[in-house]
Amino acid sequence: MWERETAIAEFWRRVAGVDGVVYTARNPKTPPTVDKLPAIQFFEFSDEVIDRKMMGGKPHYRRKLTLILETFINAETEHSSTYELGLFVQKIKKAIFSDGTSLGRACSEIQETGASRVLRPPVGDNVVGIGLIFDLQYIEDISKIT
Repeated sequence: MWERETAIAEFWRRVAGVDGVVYTARNPKTPPTVDKLPAIQFFEFSDEVIDRKMMGGKPHYRRKLTLILETFINAETEHSSTYELGLFVQKIKKAIFSDGTSLGRACSEIQETGASRVLRPPVGDNVVGIGLIFDLQYIEDISKIT
């Protein structure tokens, strides 16, 4: 599962590097506090094997991992929150897809597959967020294990 962790580390590096982001977390237990905004949290679902081949007598798996990204900002006003959240999401997507759909070859492909409704955590009057869903495909090459 080394390939999985390499892809997740690159994904995390990219979202953590988004201009202005104060806080990032992997599988956190609670939403961020107002003093940690803008924030990006992500959650992993279980991997799914979508193809299996034998190579040199060892299995070679193509896996799909679903990542849920939750993004939060503290908007200037309630009225401007939609616009501000949209700009923040654009920055995040630009960072994730900065060189295409392979996270710099850390995975075979990453695709955005959905978005949630607007998130309103109970941490501030103008705190707003949205969930973005990504499917990440990678190859687990068992022959590389020594």
